[in-house]
Amino acid sequence: MTVNSDNQIPKTDLLDGDTIEDIERKLAQNPDSANLHYNLGLALVRSKDWDRATAEFRSAMKLKPGMLEARVNIAGILLQKGDYDGCIEESLKALEFRPDLVEACINIGIAFSHKGGLDQAQKSFEKALTIDPKSVVALLNLGNIYLSWGNLEKAIEHNFRAIQLKPEFGMAHNNLAVSYFQNHEIEKAKIHAHKAISLGYDVHPEFLKQLEN
Repeated sequence: MTVNSDNQIPKTDLLDGDTIEDIERKLAQNPDSANLHYNLGLALVRSKDWDRATAEFRSAMKLKPGMLEARVNIAGILLQKGDYDGCIEESLKALEFRPDLVEACINIGIAFSHKGGLDQAQKSFEKALTIDPKSVVALLNLGNIYLSWGNLEKAIEHNFRAIQLKPEFGMAHNNLAVSYFQNHEIEKAKIHAHKAISLGYDVHPEFLKQLEN
């Protein structure tokens, strides 16, 4: 059976609908605009040009040191590239300036999860939930941690809360199904596994076979 984590990814919400070429033209006329460098970084993230995006976010921070969104996005890029230590370092720097940055806490938690540091990951996700009790990403990842520790009650609780907040989230239904299965609540597991499938989530075939046996 497969339990999945919801990875934090760099933001791609451009302030307007400009293409990369549009923003580059604007930058040529106004090279000292931190916002334009930031927007170009977002556009490059959307095309998964990680290195150029990182360079643009760093340019934005150089021009506007308080632009923590740029640092958070750099951390997200490092997470995508598998540089977990770099992700943690950038996220901690962001938290030095703003301890209530949920995205930074989540990035740290995911990075520690990949490194096998589940105790540190749990603390980061719990901090994220303290800041934003409706963070579905934090709830889902905490559910996975508790499941790996065999704390099925907590795993079910967190995955169920994630579904309450985002009912059409296939991954959360899949993970809740796995949690119920481990807790020998087979009928509930079947309900959520099939709900995940109906939402287009790719439930592992071996898990489905186990549910039917």
